[in-house]
Amino acid sequence: MGDPFIGNIPSESRDEVPLDEVDAFELVDAHLDQQDVTPEQAAALAAWLKQHPEHADRAFRRIFLHTFLRQRLQYAAMTPVTDLTRVAKTNDLSETERSALVLNVDEAGVMSLSRGNGGAAITLESPTVSVVRHATGVWWRSWGLALGIVGVLVMVMVAGWAISTLFLSASTPSGLWVYDGFEYPPTSPPAPLGDGSKWPITGGIQGSNGGMGWAEPWREEASKVSILVADVVNNAWRANDRRSAHPLAYADAQGRVLKTAGIQLRTAAGPLSKSVRSLAVTAFPDSFLADRAVGQDGSVVWLSFLAQSFDGRGLGNFAYLQLGTDVAGLRIGKLASVETGNWSTAGVRNGEEMNAVSSELSSGQAVLFVARITFKKGEDVVDIWIDPLLDKEPSGSTAAFHVMLPDFHFDQISISSRYTSDFDEIRLGGTFRDVTPVN
Repeated sequence: MGDPFIGNIPSESRDEVPLDEVDAFELVDAHLDQQDVTPEQAAALAAWLKQHPEHADRAFRRIFLHTFLRQRLQYAAMTPVTDLTRVAKTNDLSETERSALVLNVDEAGVMSLSRGNGGAAITLESPTVSVVRHATGVWWRSWGLALGIVGVLVMVMVAGWAISTLFLSASTPSGLWVYDGFEYPPTSPPAPLGDGSKWPITGGIQGSNGGMGWAEPWREEASKVSILVADVVNNAWRANDRRSAHPLAYADAQGRVLKTAGIQLRTAAGPLSKSVRSLAVTAFPDSFLADRAVGQDGSVVWLSFLAQSFDGRGLGNFAYLQLGTDVAGLRIGKLASVETGNWSTAGVRNGEEMNAVSSELSSGQAVLFVARITFKKGEDVVDIWIDPLLDKEPSGSTAAFHVMLPDFHFDQISISSRYTSDFDEIRLGGTFRDVTPVN
């Protein structure tokens, strides 16, 4: 015998050829029929499911329809048919038409599919099914109808279980896609108690290229540069520097400790530093991308990072992490538009902060920010937690900020400051757990 085939693609080459919908459905059918599915074929199916959120929904309907037809064949006392895996020619239908498909069984037990509401029938793709008319046919049909109703309910539960267990990673993409813990050689800071005039104007983190999920190294774009600090105790900017107590770290109220490295980024002490890095958007699932940037409607991205400012002073001073650009983006940190200097967030449109929301926490306090960005048609939704518990995804009701933002996409991260502040452990991922690893 030759090598096994499922659909039109041999198993040994399936990982080299992208699946289309027909091939993906045949792999689903093969699994339901308890046929062998190779690891390569399973990987190809998983990749197809991740290409678009609708693929998981289509797979659900396929599982339901396949299993329901099998049940109806059994309870209608039909002769076994070995090729009923291709149920109908549905590939030419729109998504709306597919969702309205209705299974019809006439008095003779012959099945067909219609588009619902009396729409035209769709020819079954498998061979014509001949029905064996037993003397007890009426009895079988009566009991078959009752059992079929029960079967529908059972199959819905079975299909839901199959999707949740077999394809959960496709419908809920997860993974740590971007990370930087600033594990670069420490920079010699300016002398303590300085006035900021001797802060470095070259070097900084220009060209630093560690971490994962980035398209290029960091670049400095302002008159002064950020530095890298390992020993915060002996590198206080002034005697009242709030950052000199301990390195950036986080332990929640139940003792879980966020995984961190040992070096942190420190922004300039006036007038301005801006460190920028472009993302490798290919690190994200395709279903998250729109116009070659992150932000496809329907996708959800999680962000986390640690931050602490020199102290809580506001009055137009700022130090924030930004997703996106000054044309359209999201800022989290000490914001110029918040006079108190407390930790805040705002959208940005054409260089202006909008919908700013402030917390009760001083920016001189070290915190862990965790943000969930839900991209939707029209306005996007951002929920931000400060110092959440790390055991599970927090409830939206406990978020420090809930902000509606004008639609935006992003393909870069920047850290801008006019007030020396520290940042560390930047993570972008698909779930809360991905961006809050614990030791």
